[in-house]
Amino acid sequence: MPPVNWSVRVYSRAQAAELAAIHPGTLDVRIHRMRDADVLFSERRNSRRVFSARDIAVLRTAYEIERAGRSWLDALGIAFNHLQEPPDADSLLILTPTPVRDSGGPRVANEVPATIERTTLVVPIGSIAADILNRIGHP
Repeated sequence: MPPVNWSVRVYSRAQAAELAAIHPGTLDVRIHRMRDADVLFSERRNSRRVFSARDIAVLRTAYEIERAGRSWLDALGIAFNHLQEPPDADSLLILTPTPVRDSGGPRVANEVPATIERTTLVVPIGSIAADILNRIGHP
């Protein structure tokens, strides 16, 4: 099987929902809510919507970030910015609450900091991406 291209949009809405572990109805609502920003996570071809492995990782990561209290648009932007390339399998996305001026914003690390001084969200973007790539047959 040829290697998966991270950014080629070939997966259907149903496949994206399954791979992102998001109910198809929930995915539809999120697509509708972000119809002006949907280029961050999909492409419309005629009457069909198509997704890439990166898009699916962005959706899953944004879903986790939103569950922790960020807006859907903010969550999508953070996920999109940090998933331009497949992350290392042990990569973690570390976010502090907004607004925290001295936090430096979201960042990727390979381990949880030894000390955490405020509420922090740690999203395992490496394992999210690796799981998606494994399930679509990436060698």
